[in-house]
Amino acid sequence: CPGEPCPEPTIAPSYYTTSDAVIASESVFVVEISLVCKNGAQNVALYADVNGKQFPVTRGQDVGRYQVSWSLEHRQAQSGTYEVKFFDEESYSALRKGAWNGPWVSTEVVAAAIGLVVYYLAFSTKSSIQA
Repeated sequence: CPGEPCPEPTIAPSYYTTSDAVIASESVFVVEISLVCKNGAQNVALYADVNGKQFPVTRGQDVGRYQVSWSLEHRQAQSGTYEVKFFDEESYSALRKGAWNGPWVSTEVVAAAIGLVVYYLAFSTKSSIQA
């Protein structure tokens, strides 16, 4: 079933990482958002784009909670900013066709905050591995 549209979204990001990342062969990145739609929509289908690679966004048990995760081999997990762009179904379909040119669901401020969080996680994981 198709997801509902979400005009004028309010997004609050959070993040976490697993404690066993030091012994794993890959760095795992997890971004969780809380989404509130002006129209009260609760069945919003979202997709994420990280560095040109698309990932499905899963719904959490709580209403309005969504999560996207991805992993990279430690040597590919560069320190720096990882920008996570979120799309609704219509925007994601246009992105896959190469014709998308509308605004991102998340604001630049949210993307920058998520990037800083991911940078910190990547840097701390890399430091732990090298220690």
